[in-house]
Amino acid sequence: MNPADPTPLPPVVRWIDPIWPLESALGTTRRILFKPFDFGKWLVLGFMAWIYQLGDLGITPFQGDNLKADFPRNWESPHTILENLEALIRNSLEPLSQKLFWLVPLVGFLALVSMALWVVLTWLSSRGSFLFLNGVATNQTEVAGPWNEFVREGNSLFRFRLVLGLGGCVLTLSLLAGAVLMQALSFGPTAGSAWLAFGLLLTPALLCALGLWLIGSLTEDFVVPIQYLRRCGCRTAWGVLLGHMSRFPTAFLLYLLIQIPLSLVTALAVFVFAVITCCGCCLLFVPYLSTVILLPVFVLHRAYPLHFLAQLGPEWNAFGSTDSQAGR
Repeated sequence: MNPADPTPLPPVVRWIDPIWPLESALGTTRRILFKPFDFGKWLVLGFMAWIYQLGDLGITPFQGDNLKADFPRNWESPHTILENLEALIRNSLEPLSQKLFWLVPLVGFLALVSMALWVVLTWLSSRGSFLFLNGVATNQTEVAGPWNEFVREGNSLFRFRLVLGLGGCVLTLSLLAGAVLMQALSFGPTAGSAWLAFGLLLTPALLCALGLWLIGSLTEDFVVPIQYLRRCGCRTAWGVLLGHMSRFPTAFLLYLLIQIPLSLVTALAVFVFAVITCCGCCLLFVPYLSTVILLPVFVLHRAYPLHFLAQLGPEWNAFGSTDSQAGR
């Protein structure tokens, strides 16, 4: 396999620079996509990136305008909150009470279908993570080979992300239940204590949400490349990553902080592109075509952590590795 962009490596690793890997990632993006420009290559890499980001799709069955139209407008009055709650429940359940014999199975069926769809998308995204990573690292557009080669690593990542996603669902449902409960109790003399209790519960919940996001981000940026290079499972890769983070905590912290302005600049560039090109703005809403259009963004964000890890030594250089062995 021909390396896309071999990274110069220091003989002794004393410090990891979070800045110059970004410059190397920009060079890798130009080299892969524009030197030379190959539209067929864009389509294949776009397909890889599309599979890779399938797990980020969100599905919501609620429409905000409908909720606003049906929601009582005098909920702000604490004296009528219970009456409004009772009327809302009664008005909602009375038309449905005659249809429960088919509505309950339908809701259950839709819930199962949604859950199955999420599981399938998460599995495809987990397998696609290695497919797209291999395409960026090797500057090749082979699909069948990497798809079959990284089965064990992809399935291990899928199980980890499945547990992580279920944890996020539990946290979200807990927050919604707590908000509804506090809204019901926020009247009379117990209003202050109710919202105080909700605030005390909200703080650790937000910290848990931040932790889940951080775990997911580190998994995609570093754990997947470690699995790719070491041919190991997700838990083993996390152990390796934690060891590197303990050696270079400042560098990894700066890496995470750099993601904030990098994401803002990326979003601004996409917005400018959408404003300048009306046709491009419409195409951004087409799933696969939007990925092809934004392919430089995906390649840049995939190459950046690869160059960051490459500073650890020659065995961590994904761009120059041709055959990674387990336990290396």
